[in-house]
Amino acid sequence: MSNDRFTETTSTSWFSRIGSSIMGVLVGVVFVLVSTGLLWWNEGRSVKTAKGLAEGAQITVEAKPDAIDPALDGKLVHLTGTTSLTDPAKDDQFNVTGPDLIKLHRNVEIFQWVEETKETTKTKVGGSEEKVTEYLYTKKWDSHLHDSSEFRHPQDHENPKPLLQSAEFQAQKVTLGAFRLPDFLLSQWTSLTPHPLPDLATLPAEWAELATVQDQWLVLSKTPQNPALGDARVQFESLKTGDTSLLARQKADTFEEYTTSQGTSIARITSGVQSKEAMFAAAQSENTFIAWLLRLVGFIVMFIGTALVFKPLKVLADVLPLAGRIVGAGTGFIAFLLSAVSATTIIALSWLWYRPLLGIALLALALGGLFLIKKAFQPKTA
Repeated sequence: MSNDRFTETTSTSWFSRIGSSIMGVLVGVVFVLVSTGLLWWNEGRSVKTAKGLAEGAQITVEAKPDAIDPALDGKLVHLTGTTSLTDPAKDDQFNVTGPDLIKLHRNVEIFQWVEETKETTKTKVGGSEEKVTEYLYTKKWDSHLHDSSEFRHPQDHENPKPLLQSAEFQAQKVTLGAFRLPDFLLSQWTSLTPHPLPDLATLPAEWAELATVQDQWLVLSKTPQNPALGDARVQFESLKTGDTSLLARQKADTFEEYTTSQGTSIARITSGVQSKEAMFAAAQSENTFIAWLLRLVGFIVMFIGTALVFKPLKVLADVLPLAGRIVGAGTGFIAFLLSAVSATTIIALSWLWYRPLLGIALLALALGGLFLIKKAFQPKTA
C-alpha cells in the first residue's frame, strides 16, 4: 500500500533570503510597471468600448429575418427570429444527437490521482526560514487531466491514459430566417443547458458493457460503485434551435463584426427575444464588469510588486522573528496604501486623457489619499 501523504522540509539561510529578496526588488519593479500599463490600457479600452457601443446603439437598424434586404448590406442590424438547421450536432461515440441541436458539449470527468500541496513557513532566530511542504495524493473525479509524471512523488500515483476526453460538436449549417449564421457567432454562443443522458440501449457496444447511470452521470466503469483509475463519467449540454437575437453587420446572406469609429467591434448573439436596447445594455454591463475586474487585477499586481520592493526590510528584521513580523505587517500596510493611491492616480491620469471631468475628480481623491498618508506618518509635535 503506497503512502499518499509526503512531507518535505527545506531550510534557507538568512543570507540566501537577503539575496533572493534583493533580486525580488527587480521583479517587483517589473510588476509595478506591468500593472501601470495594464491599468492605463484598461481605461482606454473601457472608454472606447463604451463609446463604440453608444455609437452602435444610435445607428442600428432593424432587419427582417424572413427576407434579405440588400439596402441594409454593410449596416449594423438587429435581428430576431427562429433558428433552424439541416445537419444537427452529434456525438458519434455515444450516438447522442437531436433534430434541433445547434451545439452539443460532452463533459468528461476522469477518476484519477490528484496532487494537492500545502506549504507552511517558519522563521527562526537568526533569520533562517524553514519551509514544510506537504504533498497529498487522493483519487477523485476531475475534469482536468492531471499528468502524473509532473507529480513530486509519481511512484505509485501513475494515472493511465483516459478513456475519452471532453468535446464539443456543432451543426454544419445553421440559419436564422433567410440568413446563414457564421462560425464566429456560433462559437461565441454559449447558452448551453443540460442535455438528457442517452438511453443505455442505444450506446455503441464498446460503451454499453461499461455504462451505468449514477447521480445524473453516465459512468463508464466495470465497478461503478468502486471506480478504478482511468474510468470516466459523462454529462452532456446542448444548445437548441429557437428564438434568437443578434447584433452584427449584414453581409449579403450572413453576418460579420461591425467596426465602430472607435476601432471596437460589435457582434453579439443570444438565445430568446431581446430588443436592441436590452442587448446593448447587456454589452455595456459586460464592459463595466471587465473594466472593474481588470482594475482589481492591476491593483493586485501592483500590490505584489510593491510588497516585493519592501521585502528586504522584513528579511533584514527577521533576525528576530517578532521584529520581522512587525516590520512585515508595517511594510505590507504601506504597500497596500501606496498601491491603492498609485492605482487610483494612474486611473485618474488616464481619465484626464480619455474623460477629463471624471479624471480631475479622481485625481483629487488620489491626492487626498496621499495627504492622509503623509499626515499619518508625520511625527507629532508637543
